[in-house]
Amino acid sequence: MSRRRDTPDAERGFTLVELLIAIAVFAVMAAIAYGGLSSVISSRESIDVALERSKTLQMALWRIQQDIEQTVDRPVRDSFGDMQPAIYGSAGIGLYVTRAGWNNPLGARRSTLQRVHYDLDGDGHLVRSYFRVLDQAQDSEPVNQTLLSEVIQMEWRFLDANGQWQDRWPPDANAQAFAAPTINNNTNGSNNGLGAQTPPQAIELTLDTHSWGQMRLLYMIPGARL
Repeated sequence: MSRRRDTPDAERGFTLVELLIAIAVFAVMAAIAYGGLSSVISSRESIDVALERSKTLQMALWRIQQDIEQTVDRPVRDSFGDMQPAIYGSAGIGLYVTRAGWNNPLGARRSTLQRVHYDLDGDGHLVRSYFRVLDQAQDSEPVNQTLLSEVIQMEWRFLDANGQWQDRWPPDANAQAFAAPTINNNTNGSNNGLGAQTPPQAIELTLDTHSWGQMRLLYMIPGARL
């Protein structure tokens, strides 16, 4: 007669039901973990985009500040041979300044002064342009660099010696008459004899952007006495 021997509990395997339950629990935990990981990745991407926008804005504002706060009273000649003040601008042509401190690491035969222009192009980009020479020739072309995108509007104001804000500089001249070839292809020129002008005391910039709303910034001119 054969004897029946029970299998010890330590040697028993999983039943089909137990396996299905384990697989279901693992699938639920995996789905929860994947959802959390996806949320973390999306948040990281959003943070990276926001940080990049913030970095771009800070670099653009830093560049403007450096140019304005290093201006020098050095008039220049445009491509028509007409004199332009060291600082001039309006809502129609942007801002022109002559600044010092143009780095020359390669020791090229050029001035350390730089003629800089700020304006908006037709696509809402804030563009910084500079000329390789101060007194331009007819074939002088600006070098353009886009600093900021999605700009709705840009306005400049100038504080005169009497503490009054002006919408253009020089305040007693038609600033459109000074416009030299720029990103807007404005080629009008006029010999106004206004190259020598007292610089303003300060310059105010108002930027209206999609991402950051409206910003108002004030820049002091070197040597200004308020």
